[in-house]
Amino acid sequence: MTDLTDLEDRLRAELDAFAQRANPDVVRPLRPPPGRAARQALRRKRRWLAPAAAAAAVAAVIAAVTVAVRSGGYRQRAETGLLPVPAIPPYYLVLSAFPSGHLSPAVLRSTATGEVLASTRAMPLTNGSSTMVAGSLDGRTFVVLDNAAVPDKTSLYRVRVAPDGRSLRVDRLPISTYPMEVHSVALSPDGSQLAIAERSCPGNRCQFAQIQVRSLATGAIRNWRTQADGGPWELSWSADGRHIGFLWLSTRKPPVPRPEYRQVDVTGQSGDLLAGTAVQMPPDSVRTLTSPVVTPDGRAYVTANVKLVRGRDHRGTVTARIIKISARTGKLQRVLYIKSASDVLQAGGRAGPIDYQDCLVVGLDRTGQHPLVQCSALGRISFGIVAGGHLRRLPYPNTSCIAECRGPTWAAAAW
Repeated sequence: MTDLTDLEDRLRAELDAFAQRANPDVVRPLRPPPGRAARQALRRKRRWLAPAAAAAAVAAVIAAVTVAVRSGGYRQRAETGLLPVPAIPPYYLVLSAFPSGHLSPAVLRSTATGEVLASTRAMPLTNGSSTMVAGSLDGRTFVVLDNAAVPDKTSLYRVRVAPDGRSLRVDRLPISTYPMEVHSVALSPDGSQLAIAERSCPGNRCQFAQIQVRSLATGAIRNWRTQADGGPWELSWSADGRHIGFLWLSTRKPPVPRPEYRQVDVTGQSGDLLAGTAVQMPPDSVRTLTSPVVTPDGRAYVTANVKLVRGRDHRGTVTARIIKISARTGKLQRVLYIKSASDVLQAGGRAGPIDYQDCLVVGLDRTGQHPLVQCSALGRISFGIVAGGHLRRLPYPNTSCIAECRGPTWAAAAW
């Protein structure tokens, strides 16, 4: 598939170059001396026939290649021309939600073009709503988490991309998390370690929460634990592999504190999960669950922020933003993307922003400036890369939804 894409691009470039050379506005024709007009006219006609025929042949080949490529199994074309950034991972892995008991296809796509490069159905995933995928920073290793619709029965699969990017190798990781509840996973930047967000909740009472770091090569385990009421979610690594960022959700009785963005230093063997600095989720956000991703340098978080401006007759304007905030103070540093929906009807007189406008940060590139995001609006999902304030769309399986958009959406794709 990559060869076809490269051929198409080369042929298109050659045709564009030919058009520039043949454009009369660029190359002015020479006027023949008097008396030679008839002979020169015939020669000009012959000289123009050959390039025109060549141009037609090139165009025909491009059309044939385009038909061959676009019939390869996807419908939504990536928006190209916005993102020539080497720091962006070359691939992203997408999971398609299928009914329980079916083999869920995992599809590897090119970040640059959206082309399908490889796929596999080797993982017997049981429930899309409890499944997520996490990727390493180089974009060549992924881990799929399947909770089997029961928190304490978890399966973990590793998906590795071949050197040529055209095939996938899947193996089930020999990791048992029983009887822990698993909320989230994240691969270290080099793909050698797996962080697992867990809680120990036998019966009706939780004893502790922790982030466990496992070596995928040796199986060595390190734990960062707390007995505070709550649990860690939405894990992400700093680029140096020294810190893990996460969302802390408290389960204390009312008044419940706002969700917190935290980091834990994982350079040692174990420690206190909540020893690091905490910043609270922006108070003007009306979403109760969001997805902070720590930047590669560990100094900031990129997350989603949803605001509601109430209007008359139970209507309002909902604005979803992808923002960058300081990991030390929580102050807003930059707005990366913003999208609004106006005249939104609030069901029952209450705000329902997830029904209408919402964004989920799935991952970041090496610069920390280009998040991979999934946004929902009025029952449709937009998926892609944020660059220059715009969403560069990429093919995604669930481009429309009903129930899936009315609650926290699961991360079906990752770098």
